[in-house]
Amino acid sequence: MIKKGDGTLPILYAKGRSILEAWENSVAELYRGGLLWHREGEKDKGRATLDSTMTITITKPDSDLFYHKYMTCAPEDLFDYQMEILGSKDSWVHPEAGSTKWPYHYHERLASYPGAKGLVNQIDRVVDGLSTERWKRTHNAVIWNPERDFDSKDPPCLQRLWFDIIPDELAGDGSSRLNMNYEFRTRNVMIAAPMNMIGLHTLYSHVKKRVTEKSGMNLKTGRIVDFIDSYHVSAQNMPLLENFMERYNKSMEKEEGIRDRCFDRQTAFAGLDKEAVVKRVIEQTEKELAEKGELNRLEEEIKKIKAISREVSEINGC
Repeated sequence: MIKKGDGTLPILYAKGRSILEAWENSVAELYRGGLLWHREGEKDKGRATLDSTMTITITKPDSDLFYHKYMTCAPEDLFDYQMEILGSKDSWVHPEAGSTKWPYHYHERLASYPGAKGLVNQIDRVVDGLSTERWKRTHNAVIWNPERDFDSKDPPCLQRLWFDIIPDELAGDGSSRLNMNYEFRTRNVMIAAPMNMIGLHTLYSHVKKRVTEKSGMNLKTGRIVDFIDSYHVSAQNMPLLENFMERYNKSMEKEEGIRDRCFDRQTAFAGLDKEAVVKRVIEQTEKELAEKGELNRLEEEIKKIKAISREVSEINGC
């Protein structure tokens, strides 16, 4: 680790075939080259935190490697988060100014962005644009809303997504590849990062499926680039990083490969109780709608949640 800095964050790079290999490589790269500094704030309180600006490239995001043995979440939590990324918890949002309870969800901002002339479904606009005018560079969706987020106690970490379609001339079959870039202003490496990466691949898969259905084009999976302004391990999570690196180094000494440190999709979700996850989301949705005086929407939301669960299961192959 870098012990002293020059007043700037180091710019680091990591790459991997699968999402999990890319995440693992980014953790090791941060450990080797991140800036260790004492950061003020409610969470770090002047204690040492490890930080960097990071770019992560995932070359084969559809890999069957799906759950890393060093992750801090359970497969049920991951499935729940994938559902959230596709909109299962949009109805939980309380967007009113000053609210500290669910002030946003990523999908809610993407599908119902508060524009000057009303709500904007950016996902629909991206799908339409990619399907009809794929050559444009405007297939962009944003999360940050200045009127709401500058003074929020829980502002969004994810900032924007960008998609493009490039012909695969080497394939010789008239196919093209859908690529995605996304940017975070900040991300906790040990807890949020792998869930974010898998969750956004879930959204990517959703967009790819809709574009294929709408356009009829021969669309294949491209690469995903993940850019983070502050890719960090906060002070309280430094023990998690040390534990990760201890296990990682022992695995490398044994000359184990990435597959020894991960589970494939089938193994990861073998014991998953999807119905229990769906039930929990529906129960909380009922509570949120009751609090907002909108229980008349419950039946519609239940149908939506179950449909999202089926789509995530299809994407996961489970």
